[in-house]
Amino acid sequence: MKIGEATLDPRGIEAMFSEAKCLPETPGGFPPSWVFSSVFYQIFLERFANGNPRNDPKDTCRWGDQPTYTNFFGGDIEGLIERLDYLADLGVGAIYLNPIFLAPSNHKYDTQDYLLVDPHFGNLKSFGSLLDAAHNRGIRILLDGVFNHTGDRFWAFQHVLREGARSPYASWYHCREFPVRQEPQPNYEAWWGVSTLPKLNVANPDVLAYLTRVITFWTSLGIDGWRLDVPNEVPGFFWRYFRHLVREINPDAYLVGEIWEDGRPWLAGDMFDAVMNYQWRDLAVKFFATDALSLDHFTDGLDHLRSRYPEPVNNGLFNPLGSHDTARFLTMAGGDNRRLKLASVFQYSYPGVPVVYYGDEVGLSGQADPDCRKTMLWTPDQQDRDLLAHYRRLGRIRRSSPALWTGSFTPIHHRNQDRTWAFLREAEGEKVLTAINASSHDRTILVHPENQDESGWEDLLRGGFYETGPETGLEVKLPAMTGTILRAR
Repeated sequence: MKIGEATLDPRGIEAMFSEAKCLPETPGGFPPSWVFSSVFYQIFLERFANGNPRNDPKDTCRWGDQPTYTNFFGGDIEGLIERLDYLADLGVGAIYLNPIFLAPSNHKYDTQDYLLVDPHFGNLKSFGSLLDAAHNRGIRILLDGVFNHTGDRFWAFQHVLREGARSPYASWYHCREFPVRQEPQPNYEAWWGVSTLPKLNVANPDVLAYLTRVITFWTSLGIDGWRLDVPNEVPGFFWRYFRHLVREINPDAYLVGEIWEDGRPWLAGDMFDAVMNYQWRDLAVKFFATDALSLDHFTDGLDHLRSRYPEPVNNGLFNPLGSHDTARFLTMAGGDNRRLKLASVFQYSYPGVPVVYYGDEVGLSGQADPDCRKTMLWTPDQQDRDLLAHYRRLGRIRRSSPALWTGSFTPIHHRNQDRTWAFLREAEGEKVLTAINASSHDRTILVHPENQDESGWEDLLRGGFYETGPETGLEVKLPAMTGTILRAR
C-alpha cells in the first residue's frame, strides 16, 4: 500500500518527512486556533451518566458504589448526550473521552475491535448523535487512541493464539517463541508485561494498513482530534504518519500525546500539538494542594517548563489538575475546596488550555485508580454547589477573554514569604490580571505595573471594581487561600 509516492512501511514513511518539514515554523505545526479558547472536560464514560439501562453490562453495580478494577456502573453515550447542556453551562468547549471502542474491561484500553463502539456504551448511530448534539452546542469531541497495544481478545491476537507461527497475524505482534503462552508470564511483548495487552508491531505494513483504516474511519466520521495513549512506547515514524493522515482529513484536528516527561521530542511540529502536561500538574499539586513547594520553587518550575516551548505551543498545552491515572486534586488537598478553587483560578488563567476531570467541579474525591474513577455526582445535595458555581464563573471568564487564550505572560508581583503572586496576560488590547494568595492568612497584594494608565480593574470572579491610576496602582485584598481574576477597564 502507498500514500502518494511513499511505501507504507517505516522506511517509506520516514522518507515522506525530511527534517526541514518538521520545524515548528511549518504551517500546521502549532495547535489549531479553536483550542486556545476552549475549556476541556475529560470523561471516563463508564462512570459519567447512565442514559440507557437496557445496554448495561451484566451485574452492573448501583450508581455511587465503590469502584474496583473490574466492576461496571453502566455509563453510556446516551447519558452523556443528556448532560451536554450541563457541560455547555460549565463553559466546556471540548470533551476528551477515554476509550469507547469494544473492549472487555471497564477502562477499555484493551481494545477488542477498533471499528466498533462498545455495545455497553451504544453504537455508531448513538455516537453520531453525540457528535451532532455536541457540535450543535459548540462542543468538540476528542477520542482516545490506543495504538501501542491491543487487548488479548482482539481478533488478530486470537488467531495467533490458535495458529501460532502459521497465523498470518503472527508478525503483527512481538512474539519471542511459539506457541504463544500467556501464563505465568507472556512470551511476547506486552504493555508493562500485562499479558492481556499484547504490543502491536506498528512497523508491519499490514498493521499500518489496518491502523490507517481505523484512524481514517473515526477522523472522517467528524471527531475533532485524538488523545494518544503511551506514545513514547511507539516508534516516532508512526506519529509522523499519524499526524499527516489525520491532518489530511481534518486540518483542525487537535493531537495530544500522553507524555509525562519533557514533551519537546513530540512537539517539534511533526507529531503532536500538545502533551498532557503532567509536569505542570505536579507543580500545581505540590504548591496549591500540599504546600510542598515554596512560591520561589513553584514559579521557577513554571519558568523552566515555559522556556521549553515556543509561545503558541505553551498556549495549547493540555493542563490537567487530575485524570483517570491520578488521585483527585481535592483528595490530595485534604478535602479543602478552597485549595481546588485557588488552583483552578490559576489553571484557567495560566498559559495552556484548562482540562477538568469529570466531577472535580462538584467535589468528587478519590485516591489513585480505581478510586479516582468514581461515578459522577448528579444529585444536587451530594454536590458541592459553591464549587460548581465557581467553575461556571471560571468557564465564562475563560471563554470571553482573548488575553487568556494567547496573551503574553508577565509576573508583576511575587512575595515568597507571603505566598502571594500576581501575573498579567495581554492580547488584542485586553489586559487580565490574576492575583493569588496561597497562604493561610489574609493578604493584600499591591501591584504597581509600569506606566499603568488604566482607569480601573473589574473583578471578574468576585464582582466589584477597583479604581486606579498611574499614581495609585492597584491594591487587592484576598482572604486566605483565595485568588481572583481582574480585567482592565
